[in-house]
Amino acid sequence: MAVLPLVVAALSLTASVLALKPPPLDVFRRTGFPDTLVQARATKKCTVNATYPTPTLPSLYDLLKRDAFVTRKSTELFLLNEPFRVVGPNIYWLGLDENVGIAYPSKSRVLDAMAAVSAMRGTVIRAHTLGASIGHPLSIMPALDVWNEDAYEAIDFAVLAARVYGIKLLIPLTDNVSKYQFVQWHGHNFSGVGASITPEDVGAYFYNTTAIVDSFKRFIEGHLNHVNQYTGIALKDDPTIIGWETGNELSAVRFRDGPAPAEWTRDIARLIKRLAPKHIIFDGTYGIYPDTGQLDVNEVDVFSDHFYPLDATRFRSGLVETEAVDRVYLVGEFDWRGKSGTDVETFFRDLEAQRGATGTLYWSMFGHSDDCCSYVEHDDGFSFYYKRDDFYHARGDILTAHAARLNNGRAAPEILPQVACPSLGAVGLMEQLL
Repeated sequence: MAVLPLVVAALSLTASVLALKPPPLDVFRRTGFPDTLVQARATKKCTVNATYPTPTLPSLYDLLKRDAFVTRKSTELFLLNEPFRVVGPNIYWLGLDENVGIAYPSKSRVLDAMAAVSAMRGTVIRAHTLGASIGHPLSIMPALDVWNEDAYEAIDFAVLAARVYGIKLLIPLTDNVSKYQFVQWHGHNFSGVGASITPEDVGAYFYNTTAIVDSFKRFIEGHLNHVNQYTGIALKDDPTIIGWETGNELSAVRFRDGPAPAEWTRDIARLIKRLAPKHIIFDGTYGIYPDTGQLDVNEVDVFSDHFYPLDATRFRSGLVETEAVDRVYLVGEFDWRGKSGTDVETFFRDLEAQRGATGTLYWSMFGHSDDCCSYVEHDDGFSFYYKRDDFYHARGDILTAHAARLNNGRAAPEILPQVACPSLGAVGLMEQLL
């Protein structure tokens, strides 16, 4: 190319370009991706279901916020000295996906999802497998202290794509399933899962056994020090990442585990703060437990809860507790369907008025399969698909309006690159008819 578009400068590479893996062409093409990524997916054999907005150029604000870290002051978050509210989906499969036979997601699927988040005015994606990835041959750490560098290609691309689309990433470092892998690696055997696990308290080893805690710390240190092969930026230094979550649903209220010990959370949070001092620390307990010392961990910036179904009373209770300790409160997951519990729009309006409640992340977004003719199915009953049919369209309108109100249209992405599953448009439709 004779002239590289603005996005090249926006990447702000921190290492020699020659030392980095060449980014895919879509990074350098403001309006889209190589024809091989697009044309093969918008075929005459099927009609693409979703229609995305027309591609746009990035604003100056878009470019500036790519290199800006989200910060906390008291009970609020800020970006470029303006209030920043967290809103968007959970997309747990960006690093590794079990819905397609356990495989790394294709670039087209990642780009399709990013475009949908951008179109819905999202500011943050909570992305589990960009961090919590152990115990499988394709994961970051397939065996104790064994690193799989091949796993980072998908992770690095997801981070790059989020950067290009102007979306921040919240990354959990473990969850209530993978923590047992560390326990097992250290010789503590158990049977069953969840509420049926035996012995019932085996999960406690993850928190109170020095060797296990140290192995988890080694995982964190190695992961945060990883340098993105596309951008040359270490994960610990990347402003695309809003912050790190100590875990996902560590209290596992369904399984009677109880909350993560405060001393463990403090220990892990201090390590993250030392490695990534500009990143926000999210407590991964799942719920507020004021009598356990949880709220006394000063290293934590944001406490969160998950709502299945939405519960305005529990939300207000958690908000009061977190505001009392001058911290931020996040709805880290919730049921977007509105089939029970507090009405979704009523819940949104209540939260939007509370500055101490930074926002909401719904569970969870999926998108098109690689051919754009179908969708990747997930069977937990909470999967959201952008404009898949009238039901998703209607619920998506509610989610999008909520996102726009939270940030007054300011912090949400303004750039809309071409998507991997574009609308066929008038020409494509005519071709189908002929």
